[in-house]
Amino acid sequence: MQKLKSKKTIGIKLLLATLFLVSCGTMNPFKQSQEELDAKIKLFNLGFESKAMDRCSVFIHPDFLEEFQRKSLDFQKKVTILGTTTLDMKIFKDEKPVITTSSVFETDFDKAEILIRYQLSVLPSTKVKTIIVKQKWVQFKDTWFVIPNLDSFV
Repeated sequence: MQKLKSKKTIGIKLLLATLFLVSCGTMNPFKQSQEELDAKIKLFNLGFESKAMDRCSVFIHPDFLEEFQRKSLDFQKKVTILGTTTLDMKIFKDEKPVITTSSVFETDFDKAEILIRYQLSVLPSTKVKTIIVKQKWVQFKDTWFVIPNLDSFV
């Protein structure tokens, strides 16, 4: 009887320790913000590269949405994206660069800049050209939004 009680106690302690460790890993708000930003960057760029501008518009900062919708029609007609490469990512807090030593950000940040190289063609030309675009993401009301720059493409 005594052995059964001690085994139960050890089992309960192990379960509680496991739950504590798992919950500590999910409580990092900076990691959650980074994961949200990473997911939104991927979804936005997937839609952008395939010219699904209606899907992209949910990621556009509200102050820039009208301009994006107006310019996106020209982009859809003229631009064909052939390839992309993400070159760099920088994060900022209050417009000051945040120095990171790992891929997991351990500090608060409110802006990110992603440097992307695009290979594309723009009608009426059939030549392939390469441009490098700085994609800016900002936190607005605790949500990540992109500030689009379609002028770089057309």
